[in-house]
Amino acid sequence: MLYAMIFYGAGGLIPFFVDSFWAVVGGRIVIGLGEAGVLTVVNTLMADYFEEKERHRWLMVQGIVGSVLGTLTVAGSGFLAAQGWHWPFLVYGAAVPILLASALYLFEPDRQTGGHTQSPKGLPFPYKVAILVCGVTMLLSTIYYVQVINFSLVLKELGINDPRSIGLISAVPTIGVPIGAILFGMTTRFGTRNQVQVVCLLYAIGLIGIGFSANYKMALGFAFVQQIGNGALIPILIAWAQSMFSFEHRGRAMGWWASSFFIAQFLSPAVVNVVRVWVGTLQDAFTIFGFVCVALVLVVWFARMRFTVESPSPAP
Repeated sequence: MLYAMIFYGAGGLIPFFVDSFWAVVGGRIVIGLGEAGVLTVVNTLMADYFEEKERHRWLMVQGIVGSVLGTLTVAGSGFLAAQGWHWPFLVYGAAVPILLASALYLFEPDRQTGGHTQSPKGLPFPYKVAILVCGVTMLLSTIYYVQVINFSLVLKELGINDPRSIGLISAVPTIGVPIGAILFGMTTRFGTRNQVQVVCLLYAIGLIGIGFSANYKMALGFAFVQQIGNGALIPILIAWAQSMFSFEHRGRAMGWWASSFFIAQFLSPAVVNVVRVWVGTLQDAFTIFGFVCVALVLVVWFARMRFTVESPSPAP
């Protein structure tokens, strides 16, 4: 965690001190390594430090605080940009107090600390479970990024061409993210399957609604619904991944999970573009992804019903 924070802070601050294009690119690579490390280790430590119920509470808090700080960061970057192109990179200076706090308060977990699944010593890494978790993460995360990355382009299709207006309109639906994090906290007792169904239903409403919107105001409302789903999805996936692996394997597993999430971030724009070329417009592509979410809701529902029917009744 400490080394990853050093990479993150150093990579983020490099562009503030240099004018070389390639130094800036190099800094982006360094910060990418740091971000991947931080995401992996933080999620592993959270699972190692806390039992499941408390872990879910902290994931909810993380979702709420993260979205608020993200909005403040964007606003602060805009203010700093007025001072010059170098200045927004000072935002990465936040890594310094986080690094100091981590060095002071974080501790190395062991088998007797926090919540973890016990497993026999020497049990091999469960590759089949990891592939399942990564596959589901990539699928849902690809859909997660559909609206996040492409909504500004949809606004252009709806006649909004002013960059400032696009930025302001695109920021409004993000209010739904902390609401989604709260939704996650309220629904943890119903299990991951039910939570995924709720998220896919929100995605279906949001994406299909944006696809059929006649103006930006309609699209804005449906994008808000989509963002509620986004706020819930990430803690759902993290909590699920944390619960699927024992203490010995959780670090590697969360690394796999983080890789899957970032691969989806890379793949989503390409997949959306392929669908857009196929159907004609970006709004139509959103509609297609919305119906994919409807199909996912039905698949999860039928799978649960089949499991319920096939499971033996408990003894009285």
